[in-house]
Amino acid sequence: MSQEGPARSRVKLVGEPGDLESAKAQILELVKEQEGTTIQVPRRFHHAISDNGQFFRRLRNDHKVTVDHDGQQPPARPSGGSRGPQKNDRALPLITDQPENINGHTWEIVDNNEHEAESGDIPWVLRGRRDNISKAQNELQRALEQACSQGQSSVGYLVLPDPRTYRFIIGQGGSQINRIRRQTGCKITVPRDQAKGEAIEIVGSKDGIEQAKDTILET
Repeated sequence: MSQEGPARSRVKLVGEPGDLESAKAQILELVKEQEGTTIQVPRRFHHAISDNGQFFRRLRNDHKVTVDHDGQQPPARPSGGSRGPQKNDRALPLITDQPENINGHTWEIVDNNEHEAESGDIPWVLRGRRDNISKAQNELQRALEQACSQGQSSVGYLVLPDPRTYRFIIGQGGSQINRIRRQTGCKITVPRDQAKGEAIEIVGSKDGIEQAKDTILET
């Protein structure tokens, strides 16, 4: 089999007639699989659903479906403001003498609804086998409905005085952090490198992120 033509868009097949028809059918099926299905996702929910790329990895591992945005640039990540040192493109809370810092931790909430959010949609193009795309599409629709219903419009940044304690928050095999996620309905990201000053990021409703913060501090 060889390709020819300036755009390398034609495929030349050589073989027995029966084999050619079989090869042609398989190639056409592969092409159809790569066409993908496009879902328009509101840009303000993009990061809440993608969950720092974990949602994409789950679709790839569970359904063998990949996601791209048809060449469009994903929306900018919401900023935590201009105070404090910059970590992971985030502005972290500034350690001060405020009462909430007596116990050694800092806590800041950013309400995304109070900031100018990007309007419009961003395409999520799901690529893979048709039956797998259907499963991935259903999972994406559920995630989108959850993001809308739970009002995931707030982000909390929790910085602990000793980042070595982060492993206790995660628990063995992620058991502890997954329990907190289920109880609060929040998306919680614990820094992997556990560098001092890195914030635990909690995304969800205002009540949910407060509950998650309190649970973490009691851990």
